[in-house]
Amino acid sequence: MKKYYRDSVLAKKLIVGTVLCSSIITLLLTSFHLYTQYARDIDQLSQSEQIIRNSLLNSLSESVWDYDNKLIQLQLEGVLSQPYIEQTYLELKDGQTFRSGALEHDWTKTYVFPIVHEQKGKRRELGTLTVTADLHNIYQQLINSAALTLLFNAIKTFGVVIFMLFLIERLIGRHLLRIVSSLDKIDPEQSPASIELGRPAKHLPDDMDKLAEAINAMQQRIHDAHHARLIASQEKAELQERIINQNQQLAQLDRVFTMGEMATSLAHELNQPLASITGFADICKRLVSQDQINHEMVEKTLEKVSSEAIRASEIIRRTREFVRDRTPQRGAHHISPLVHESIAMLQDMANKNQVIINYQPQEKSAQIEVDKVQIEQVLINLIRNAIEALSPQANGCINISQEIEENMVLLHIADNGPGLADKVMQNLFKPFISTKESGMGVGLSICHSIIEAHGGQITVINQPNQGACFTIQLPTCHNEEISF
Repeated sequence: MKKYYRDSVLAKKLIVGTVLCSSIITLLLTSFHLYTQYARDIDQLSQSEQIIRNSLLNSLSESVWDYDNKLIQLQLEGVLSQPYIEQTYLELKDGQTFRSGALEHDWTKTYVFPIVHEQKGKRRELGTLTVTADLHNIYQQLINSAALTLLFNAIKTFGVVIFMLFLIERLIGRHLLRIVSSLDKIDPEQSPASIELGRPAKHLPDDMDKLAEAINAMQQRIHDAHHARLIASQEKAELQERIINQNQQLAQLDRVFTMGEMATSLAHELNQPLASITGFADICKRLVSQDQINHEMVEKTLEKVSSEAIRASEIIRRTREFVRDRTPQRGAHHISPLVHESIAMLQDMANKNQVIINYQPQEKSAQIEVDKVQIEQVLINLIRNAIEALSPQANGCINISQEIEENMVLLHIADNGPGLADKVMQNLFKPFISTKESGMGVGLSICHSIIEAHGGQITVINQPNQGACFTIQLPTCHNEEISF
């Protein structure tokens, strides 16, 4: 119990509040009682004044008129019998004085009465009577009364505080400590233990029992909600993982579909180095069959065969790397090599459609942390769409530019085609929406998902009389620009 009162802020507040309230009430009641007592004493002093004025002055004036000194002295002593009157002083016109009583304190109040004698309608002033009242007793009684009242009320307040604290500790305090101790031991991973207040069997439930029941119910609800949230979180994580896997599979299918659409161009692109290899092989065969072998010419021809074979191998490598199913792997890359490699895969398609692709990288570039194949997939999709949009017209041109703004690399892919209709732009990045008859409608949606997964953004605008412009924003690896 002592520890409870020592550590309990509530108990301290209760003690302070009780003492403060009791002190204020005690002071108010004491002040009222003292004021009432003071008013009663002052009223009694006023009554003494009236008695002196109305009764004693007349007899005193007769005694003065008769020059009866003994009677005068007796009457002055009679004035002293009035409450709080301690001294009288009579001064006559002929200079004779009479005094009775003595003052022992400084707290006094003085009354002056004229001594007048009336005879046959004539009024004669014989002297003045000065009466002094001692107020020390009045104030001393007030002080004593206040001290006793405050002492008794302090004792009463102390007793009330002790009794209230005892009741609160018995009825509330120990149960609150039990509840707090139980709440401190709550483990959200385990089923909550019910709070028991240790009531006797025949105890009538009170507010503390209701509080314990409410807390027990709340603990159970919190535990159930936490358990449900964990399950939902696990399900959400599993769903996100499935979505990521499905997006990866869809992106891989889109790459295969893209290669399928580009099959003719790829076959033509691959056929060129193969045809060159065949031609250079025939030349080399003729050179070797001559009587005098020109070794220098044979060596140069073989070098060309090797160069064209490497070119064919590079085409096959790019195609295989682009279409194979793989786990995304991010690394630090410059944007320019990715653009160059994407353009290389589409150059034959651009040549067939008489579309010029212009790209001039900046002298300074910044590294971006991306998955190389996924970013190339986005670039190939955007460039291929631009080539297809420009195929019906002559002088088609695609301008690719890049810039660095703060911590972002911006890549712009603009064409001089007819642009995009407003209705198309509103749903451009939604899945399964395509402007092409044979399209799956997932290309731009996948591009949008890939760029957002890299912490970037892809937007499109219609340039006035210049076609559409796609902008890719990707965060840099660090703020420092690196020469490229």
